[in-house]
Amino acid sequence: MAKPTAKATLQLHINRVRNFLNFTRAFLKKNNPIKIFIASTLAYIKEIATVKRKLKKIEYRINYEKYKLKKTELILAQNSEHVFLKGRSLNQTR
Repeated sequence: MAKPTAKATLQLHINRVRNFLNFTRAFLKKNNPIKIFIASTLAYIKEIATVKRKLKKIEYRINYEKYKLKKTELILAQNSEHVFLKGRSLNQTR
């Protein structure tokens, strides 16, 4: 086998670099990491900005569930006779 000449080796390396640059350009055109980074950063900022509102909604929901639980417990306690409610039921019947 004959050893490739310097010109052929140089041409081979130039073609490889050219192919790599074409592949890189196509990849960047298709995926556009800068655009993805900007979009994810904006989504993160929006998420951070709405955290307080979401926490407030969760707090309202928890308070409502506590209210329903207390109401249910009171109804159940009123339907069953307990020592701790006798005074309350006597006051209600007066």
